[in-house]
Amino acid sequence: MNTPMLPPTAPFSTGQRAWLNGFFAGMAGTRQNLGPEITAPAGTPVEEEQMPWHDGALPMGERLKLAEGKPASRQLMAAMAQLDCGSCGYLCQTYAEAIAEGREKNLSLCSPGGKDTSKKLKELVASNLVPVSDVTINSKPGTATAPAATSAKYSRNHPFPSRLLKNVLLNQSGSDKDTRLIVLDLKHSGLTYNVGDALGVYPDNCPDLIESVLVALHASGAEDVQGRDGEHTSLREALMQHYSIVRPIGEALLRLLAKCCKNGEEAAELNAILADEAATEAALEGREILDLLHRFPSACPPPGDFVATLAPLQPRLYSISSSLKAHPNEVHLTVGVVRYTNQAGRSSKGVASCYLSDRVRPGQKVRVFIHPAHKFHVPTDHASPLIMVGPGTGIAPFRAFLEERKAVGATGKNWLFFGDQRQSTDFLFQDEMTAYRESGLLTRLDLAFSRDQQAKVYVQHRMLENAPEIWKWLSEGGSFCVCGDAKRMAADVDAALHRIIAEQGAMTPEKATAYVAEMGKSKRYLRDVY
Repeated sequence: MNTPMLPPTAPFSTGQRAWLNGFFAGMAGTRQNLGPEITAPAGTPVEEEQMPWHDGALPMGERLKLAEGKPASRQLMAAMAQLDCGSCGYLCQTYAEAIAEGREKNLSLCSPGGKDTSKKLKELVASNLVPVSDVTINSKPGTATAPAATSAKYSRNHPFPSRLLKNVLLNQSGSDKDTRLIVLDLKHSGLTYNVGDALGVYPDNCPDLIESVLVALHASGAEDVQGRDGEHTSLREALMQHYSIVRPIGEALLRLLAKCCKNGEEAAELNAILADEAATEAALEGREILDLLHRFPSACPPPGDFVATLAPLQPRLYSISSSLKAHPNEVHLTVGVVRYTNQAGRSSKGVASCYLSDRVRPGQKVRVFIHPAHKFHVPTDHASPLIMVGPGTGIAPFRAFLEERKAVGATGKNWLFFGDQRQSTDFLFQDEMTAYRESGLLTRLDLAFSRDQQAKVYVQHRMLENAPEIWKWLSEGGSFCVCGDAKRMAADVDAALHRIIAEQGAMTPEKATAYVAEMGKSKRYLRDVY
C-alpha cells in the first residue's frame, strides 16, 4: 500500500511538511519513518499559495512567465483560461494537477482556452515538463473531479432529469440571431442555486449528424462498443449520449484512418499529413469528424476503434438568468443558438444550443446539474452600487442579479450596459429592463446597438462616454461585473475600465492596474467570461 506523500516542491515549511506527511501516513495506516514527529501548533495557519498567473485578464504569455520555475502542475495551469468555468469537469488548478499526475489524458478540455491552450499544453508535455508517457493528446480522459454541486442527490455525475417548461424566442422578426429563453423545472429535485451560478446541461447529439456518421462508417448503429463509463452499449447510443462527434481531438482519428485506408492515394495523403506537424494542424483546423470521414471514404474503421478516438461528450455550462426568489422551482437560461457553415462548406450546428432550441419539446426532460460560481455573485452588501456589463447573452446573469436585488429589497444603485446588433430586433428582455428602469430598480440603462448607425458602437464606448459617473460609483465602493465573450468584448471592457480609472483617478497606468487588481481581490471586479 503506497502512502501519500507531499512532493518536495509543495509550498510548506519543513515542519509543516513533516506534520502533514505524518498525518497522511496515519490516515493510510502505514506510519513510516518520516523523521522526528512534529506537532503543528494549535491554530497555526498553513500559508496560502500565491498563484499570480490565475488571472483571466492576463495574456497567456504573461501567465506563463509568472509560472516559470514553478512545479509542472502550475506551469500547465498557467496555460489555461483561468476562468474556473468547470466546463472541463475541473477547476484550472485541478485540471493541471490531473494532467501532471497522469490521471487526465486529454489536453483539449479547456474550451475557453481553445486551441491556444491545447497547443501550449501539448508543447509543455513534449518539453518533458511532464513525462510524455504519462500524458498524450489522443487518449481518453480519466474521471474528472467535478466541483461540488449544491445537492447531495443530483450532481454533475448524476444529473437531474428536468422537464422543459418553456422555449421562448427572444429576438424579433428580421434579426440575424436566434436567442431563446429556456425555462426548466426543478420541482422535487432538491436543487438550489445562487444568482451567478451556472447550469450544466448534458445534450444529446444531433440525430441527423449521427445518421451521417453511421453511413460514412457503413454501420447500422447496433454494433457493440464501449461507452464512456466503460460499460458496453450500442454504437448509436454511444454516438447519441456518450461521445463528442463534432471536433476530432488531436491526430488520433487521422492515424486510425491512415491505418484503415484501402485506397493507396488516400493512405499516402494521410501519411504525408501525419509526417508533418504543420500539415496535421492544417488538416484538422476547422474540420469536423464527418468531414474527415468524407475526405477519406475508403477508410472504414471498426466502430470500436472509431469511438476510441472520440472525446467524451461534455456538458455545456450556461449562466443562470433567474433568481429562485422570483421563480421558485425554476431555472432560466438565455441561450444563443449556434448555426454556421464550416470550412468544408457543410452546415453545422451548436450541439447543446440546437438540442435545447430545436429538439427538446415542452414536457420532455433535460439532464442538468448546478455548477456553483466561485468568483461571480451579486454583492452581499445590498446598499452598494452595482455596475453590470453584459451584451448579447451576457445579460443572462444580470437579469438574475436584478431579480435578486428586487426580491431582497436592496437599496444599492444598479447600472446596466447592454448591447447587441439592432435595437428593434435584438433588445433581449426589453420589456423587463424598461420596466426596471421606470420603477427605479435600474438607476441607469445604457445601450449600444452596433448596427443601428454607420459607425459601430459597443458597450466599451458607452463606458468611456460615462467615465466620470463610473468613477464616482466605483469610488463609492461599487462592484463592476462583466459577462460574455472573453477574447474580444471582455478584453475591450477591461481596457476601458483601466483607462477610466487612470484618467478619472489621475493615476499612472501602473497604479490603475494595481487599483483594478485590488478590486479583484476585494471581489468588486467580477467576470463571468467564456
